Amino acid sequence: MASVSLYRKWRSQTFAELVGQEHVVQTLRNAIVEERVAHAYLFTGPRGVGKTSVARLLAKAVNCLDADRAARPCGACAMCQEIAEGRAVDVIEMDAASNTSVEDARALISGVMTRPTRGRYRVYIIDEAHMLSTAAFNALLKTLEEPPEHAIFVLATTEVHKVPATILSRCQRFTFTRHGIASTAAHLRRVAASEGLTLEPGAAEAIARAATGSLRDALGVLEQLASFTSGHISMAQVQSLLGMTSAAEVAALIEALLEGDAAAALRAVNGVADQGADLRQFTRDLVERLRSLLLLLAAGDHALADIGDDEREMMAAWAQRAETGRLLHWVKLFSALDYQLRTTPYGQLPLELAVVEALVGQPAQPAAPARRPEAPGAPLSQVAAPVRRAAPPAQAAAPPPATPRAASPIPRGEAAPPIIAAAPQANPEPAPPTEAAPTGPDPGPDLPVPSLAPSPAAPVARSPEAAAAANADFSLLELVEAHWEEIKRDVRPRSPTVQALLHSARPIDVEGNTVVLLAASPFHKENLEKAQNRRIVEEVMQRRLGVAVALRCTIEARAESRDLRSQIREARKDDLVRAAMNIFEAHIVDIEPPE
Repeated sequence: MASVSLYRKWRSQTFAELVGQEHVVQTLRNAIVEERVAHAYLFTGPRGVGKTSVARLLAKAVNCLDADRAARPCGACAMCQEIAEGRAVDVIEMDAASNTSVEDARALISGVMTRPTRGRYRVYIIDEAHMLSTAAFNALLKTLEEPPEHAIFVLATTEVHKVPATILSRCQRFTFTRHGIASTAAHLRRVAASEGLTLEPGAAEAIARAATGSLRDALGVLEQLASFTSGHISMAQVQSLLGMTSAAEVAALIEALLEGDAAAALRAVNGVADQGADLRQFTRDLVERLRSLLLLLAAGDHALADIGDDEREMMAAWAQRAETGRLLHWVKLFSALDYQLRTTPYGQLPLELAVVEALVGQPAQPAAPARRPEAPGAPLSQVAAPVRRAAPPAQAAAPPPATPRAASPIPRGEAAPPIIAAAPQANPEPAPPTEAAPTGPDPGPDLPVPSLAPSPAAPVARSPEAAAAANADFSLLELVEAHWEEIKRDVRPRSPTVQALLHSARPIDVEGNTVVLLAASPFHKENLEKAQNRRIVEEVMQRRLGVAVALRCTIEARAESRDLRSQIREARKDDLVRAAMNIFEAHIVDIEPPE
């Protein structure tokens, strides 16, 4: 005789035995005690979290013979035992995946008017309800809205978005959540002890992580492990069955990332690949650990991070060395690798590229300027930290005769700093320099104040046309920088590959209608400049910015020249200058050297 599966053998028989879902249990218990049970329920949530089990517990509770309503279902009376064994004629279970037609719905409806044979209620449990056809749903509408007093409907589904709104409005909806790693591991240890199995420390947590919140899946893995062991289940057996890598290898990679050691990180990746382990599963394990670390660092709550007892101390040590911005960047980067690792012909290359990018690339910093290497010859892992700029010397601002204004607005919530500016004169002669009175904190004596004085070897051009062109270019560059994250996001539906390339590039200049991107390597530059990829980016930028632009890439940061164009570019980055341009609707037409 075939043995009973563990998930069926250990199915909860009372509300007290149910693992998790406290919000659902408490609501149903109160309804039973107060005799306010609804006529239709909708249970929704991931697979294996107890939707059908709770539906059967509700059927037991409404038909239980125990005199104490708070103790229902008791699990001991005749009605509870009949329902548990599947012999109750008043509990009808229907698999909607196999009975999708309108005829099946009509057959179910035809028996609704029949009064219960033994219990107080006839309970109809419709599993995978989203699989019903539209005609079947329509046939159920009236009965679901006004069933007889003795009928209760319970619909269970994993895809609630496929259930028509007309059905949702007629049901009380309960959302079931995934089980946590700690609660799943504790239940696995209880089951293993009752079944005569011993679990090596960390094995229960590993099974729980692989089950991704599904208690049924976790019990299925435990049963499979029990079938080829002699009673002792080790971590090596769990890893072999699930295709998992050891926790030490994931920890080694995270340690290398936290230390910024690219060589150690790449050795960890190649060590996993040399073992023949599943790189996709290794990446999933890595993302899960990084996610837990991110939640622990952001919230400081072990329960929210869902950390098992086997890794609590290690996670706490990592949290002291990690930064939220870096973790956010890493989670986004590695979580996007699953498809690439499944389709690439280059083995572990996508994971290696992601590791290098995680150490070289910088996370998005909306409130700070993009970082660039100190010098073209500097190591990739050394990136310049952002330097606070003091306010530059005064710039003469005057409204251009015919150039459209494209000044950046003052940041919301900040008052415009007081600026002493001369009123526009009819005489086109340049106005004498005026000084801006900064109200912010002193940047300090150790921060250099950039000089805008022209180099003697490079005379400054004073052409008004050149100034107007430079202002227009940099206005467009500021617009591109402001929308860069949205541009990358809009590229993804067209080509995830191009989006991945754009993560390693950033806009640094505009030449007329050509946006210049600084790429991280010749590989990124060559692929971004392919006609098909370039056309995708140009079309997305045109839709986002409202102007037609071309795209060009470079891999070397340009040397800082001191011509009028570069001085205007530097000046426009200053908050005081930007505020003055916004208030007086002006553009920079000249920059005078300090006296």
